[in-house]
Amino acid sequence: MAARKGKNLLEQALRIAQSSGRSLQVRLNCLLRLAARSHALTSANLYLPDPRRKVLAKRFSTLSTCPGHDCLIPYDEGCAGRAAATLSRQTLAADLLHPDEPAAPGDRSVLSFPVRDGKRLVAVLALGSSDPVFPAEGAEAASLLAPVFAMTLAELAVAKEAEQGRRNLSLVAALGKLLSTAQPRGTLLPQLMKLCTSTGLSCCAIIRVNETDTQRGRLIRSCRREARSLLPDLLQEEARLSVRTLAAGATCSAELALPGSCHHVLCTPLGSNGSVLGTMTLFGTEKLVAPGQVELAETVARLLSGAMVEAICKEQIQSYSTENEQKLKELSLLYRMSNTMLSTIKLNKLIHLTLTALTSGPTPFFDRAMLFLSNERSGMLLGMLGVTRETSPPLSVPKGGGDDILSSRWDISEAEMAAQRDSEFCRQVQGKRLVLDGALNIASQAVLEKRLIYIPDEDEIGGEDPLHGRTALAASPLIAHGQAVGAVLVDNALTQAPMSQEHLRFLQLFANQAGMAIENSMLYNKIEDAHRQLSEAQENLLQKERLAAIGEMAAGIAHELKGPLVSIGGFAGRLARKLPPETSEWAHADLIVREVLRLEGILSEILLFSKKTTICYAKCDIAEIVKESLAVVTPPLEEKQITVTTRFPRQKLLLLGDGQQLKQVFINIVLNALDAMGDGGKLAVQVSAMDLDGKDAVCVKIADTGGGIPVEQLNSIFTPFFTTKESGTGLGLPIANRIITNHGGKIQITNTPGLGVEFRVVLPKHW
Repeated sequence: MAARKGKNLLEQALRIAQSSGRSLQVRLNCLLRLAARSHALTSANLYLPDPRRKVLAKRFSTLSTCPGHDCLIPYDEGCAGRAAATLSRQTLAADLLHPDEPAAPGDRSVLSFPVRDGKRLVAVLALGSSDPVFPAEGAEAASLLAPVFAMTLAELAVAKEAEQGRRNLSLVAALGKLLSTAQPRGTLLPQLMKLCTSTGLSCCAIIRVNETDTQRGRLIRSCRREARSLLPDLLQEEARLSVRTLAAGATCSAELALPGSCHHVLCTPLGSNGSVLGTMTLFGTEKLVAPGQVELAETVARLLSGAMVEAICKEQIQSYSTENEQKLKELSLLYRMSNTMLSTIKLNKLIHLTLTALTSGPTPFFDRAMLFLSNERSGMLLGMLGVTRETSPPLSVPKGGGDDILSSRWDISEAEMAAQRDSEFCRQVQGKRLVLDGALNIASQAVLEKRLIYIPDEDEIGGEDPLHGRTALAASPLIAHGQAVGAVLVDNALTQAPMSQEHLRFLQLFANQAGMAIENSMLYNKIEDAHRQLSEAQENLLQKERLAAIGEMAAGIAHELKGPLVSIGGFAGRLARKLPPETSEWAHADLIVREVLRLEGILSEILLFSKKTTICYAKCDIAEIVKESLAVVTPPLEEKQITVTTRFPRQKLLLLGDGQQLKQVFINIVLNALDAMGDGGKLAVQVSAMDLDGKDAVCVKIADTGGGIPVEQLNSIFTPFFTTKESGTGLGLPIANRIITNHGGKIQITNTPGLGVEFRVVLPKHW
């Protein structure tokens, strides 16, 4: 009877084990329930060992609906642990079981039976009973069912290996597809890490990429949701194992005492052709460190290394291409700027073109640019021009310039330059005077040290602040023939954008080229000034020669005419005295007398102008000379009701000069003002001290309200015989100018058309 019952139990177990319509885990649970029902047992549990450790790590039970529970029962502990350690059946009271060995309510004894495949332990079958002594029929049932459980577990292992193989093939296929697409490392590595976690290869995957500019390297990671709480611990373990792997140059693994599924870690080096690129670290269950999985991880690492090398090569090629394009752009800009600078010698236009090129275009190099030129005599940097991207028009190519970079150049119109000069920013720059001291401002430091100065931190900018916009500032000297002639200051005060090293390097190259062009322009202007001065000197010599010839001729004519005029005047005077005043004959004789006197005056002025005068130097009080001159012309001033205002200094202003000749100068100037003003005009006379070319001097200002001098006549007022009066000789102001010039002084004029004119006579003291 017992034999038939055992045979029926075995047949039922085989039918369950061979039912293809059920999954292997369902079959295991059905077998456990069959074992529990066979002899009125209360529970049945199946424990699977860990292949790498002497522990029972997986449990199937009739007491839980969830198959495949995790457990941790060391060998020699509990009933199941003893059976696994001794490979023999063990019985134990229910109250002495291991905490991970479940018992049904009412269980009093437990039998654990080892399930073996040959000599290898594949499981431990544990049956629970309510009897204090486990029944013999239950032990017999366990021995009958053990081979069926072994067969089912073997099939389960094969199925798991097949499933794992399919997953591995899927991973390799997905990896091949991913690596076949050309992607940069920044995109490729995160996708690869996500692929490792999504296919079940690991619960957390981390790649550490070696970087040349950092010691720690760059981390790319992907972590499944159930392992995110362990991420800080996983990162620490990854850092430790990565160092060990790189030192060994081979794959390293370790066990972790962490909760959840991250019990093992595998770290594989990434490298190609002797170069170390980093490490790949995978966290997961014991499957991760199985031989097949280690080989898979190393295969993934090799594929990844090849992809990384390819990506690095592409990035380097792209970087070289971008760098070459940038250099070509800079060289093109520099060449075009060189053509532009060679096309003009006008300093003003050259400065506008230089600063506009730095701030113009769709992608300008800088927001603002300022140019300062050095004045060694005053020891200052003078603000010349300031432009911003808002005031910089797009640089145009002049007509006929073409698009060829080798022949094209830029141009800027007069209206655009005027708009830049009229801007508020430009006026502020032009009002700046920076002391040429490197400790006070960045511009002076660049000029004195002859190198580019860059200050990225606004807090480090001290001293004189040349319209600084509270942002990074750079100054590059303008160097020509080894000398710094000025500096260009740039910043990004409008956009607050950082200054790149490429832009700073371009600024330095640009400033060097601009410095040569500005120096050449300044030299050309000096040559032009020297040429103009030489031409003026030649013209003055010719004029003096002509005047000398005219003077000699005029002196001869005047000398010849003066005698007959005296006779004519004398006889006409006699006739006038003998004739009655009321007759027409007397009027005719009187007219002859007056005209003769006028002609004698003209001849006297001609003789005076043509005569080489000698200055009799004496110590003179300039205020007294002016007062005596005003006294001489007082009658005509009073006759025309001219209001005269005077300002004389309290102290005497003495100088060495010819008082009589100086008096003649002031009389001539006042008489000219008198002729220009109508009745009721105003004449202002002021005497003061001043400097003339660094020497002590005196100044006499004579201002009238005669309506001023016409602009077209202003350059001719000191030309001999030029006059606008009907009865004038045109020698009054030329004589005055010659006297002042002989005294080493100057006559300066401020003309206000429609209002009046002011003459300033400046004379050096000479003591």
